[in-house]
Amino acid sequence: MNRRRLLVLALSAALAPLTASAQRRPARVGWLSYLSDPDPALGLLREGLRGLGHVEGKSYVIVARHANNDFSRLPALVDELVAERIDVLVSRGPSVDFTKRVRDRVPVAFVYSGDPIAAGFADSLGKPGRNMTGMTFMAMELCAKRVEVLKELLPGVKRIALLSNPEHAGELLEYRVTEDSARRIGVQVTRYLVQTPQELAPAFAAIRAAKFDAILVFPDSLTLNRRKEIAVLAAETKIPCLYGWTEFVEAGGLVSYGPTLSEGFRALAVFTDKILKGGNASEIPIEQARSISLTLNMSAAKALGLRVPPALLARADRVIE
Repeated sequence: MNRRRLLVLALSAALAPLTASAQRRPARVGWLSYLSDPDPALGLLREGLRGLGHVEGKSYVIVARHANNDFSRLPALVDELVAERIDVLVSRGPSVDFTKRVRDRVPVAFVYSGDPIAAGFADSLGKPGRNMTGMTFMAMELCAKRVEVLKELLPGVKRIALLSNPEHAGELLEYRVTEDSARRIGVQVTRYLVQTPQELAPAFAAIRAAKFDAILVFPDSLTLNRRKEIAVLAAETKIPCLYGWTEFVEAGGLVSYGPTLSEGFRALAVFTDKILKGGNASEIPIEQARSISLTLNMSAAKALGLRVPPALLARADRVIE
């Protein structure tokens, strides 16, 4: 073996550990949130990644950007994250809408309350096709079940006021399914649209003046972020109110039927993990929330003078006293 050949082999052997070390650099996980830091969802993502065997600082690092509820900042924050050479862009709620324009450069994993197809994130749930994947909390079958729960809670219900945000992707279809489900059991649904926090109090005042039997609040980022205010308004209105997520009842609401958001944010780690391991976001199916809970707040029921039917109480997954 000649001297040049020996030098090449020796140099290759010396560089091999450095090359392997470079290949094992921590993955860079970009986090985009419209909320302020700390965002509880980011903590749950970390928890989920830890449960999958990841060690922050070794197998991955978080590069986070928070808009502090200023949506005008989100486009620039997205550009900052892409400039950080992230391996995956992870986002939640309405922040996800701002990631679409960079999905050709970086895969996106999301948790979203609306319909990802209507939002333009995917061609279908089974095969997204647009370099975006994750979880949605919206499922049309929940619309019918929520009407059924209200009917069981209030057997004499005839008129329901529906509070919803028309800008929420999939809201119109969700409303139509709710209206059809209500009509089949002889209940009328009237839709009240709110797009800003300032519109909540007038909407509840109009609902109270119209003397509805019950209120159904569609869950989205607007109503979630104002859930305590909504619970107070519902109590003042003295009309039983049903919500779509457990967090509304934890904030003082009467009853909810649907997922718990914390479970979805932990599950976000699964999609992030798949992408980091080489999975194609365009081919990883978008999932709907699997765990659905019926949650009752007995203090809110007592304040309304409402007797919860024993059968409904027995079926509740959680009862808050």
